[in-house]
Amino acid sequence: MAAVSIVGNWTLHYDWGSDGSYGTIPFNIVAGGTWNGGGFNGRWIQEEGMFMFTFNNSETTYAGNKASGSITGVMTTFLPAGLEGSFYMLKAGASLVAAAVDKRDASGKM
Repeated sequence: MAAVSIVGNWTLHYDWGSDGSYGTIPFNIVAGGTWNGGGFNGRWIQEEGMFMFTFNNSETTYAGNKASGSITGVMTTFLPAGLEGSFYMLKAGASLVAAAVDKRDASGKM
């Protein structure tokens, strides 16, 4: 089975506070390490099965595990009394059934 390329169109489902209330934005991963979507942009890196991205002009960071057409992980603003949450991403054409949503916070607690 061929690996699914990280580059392309995704949908980002994010949940600040990990309370089950997800917002969504379109998310375009561009070759060369940039991304854009929902009026935002930034940089990304991938190493093995890990994927991490940051927002331009912000400390907000998302990090997760890539498996086929999905990515699941956690995010933080790194500010004192800042925000933490969980997210998942689906590549265009991927099924929600393919993504196992991990409800851990940035400290790894369920």
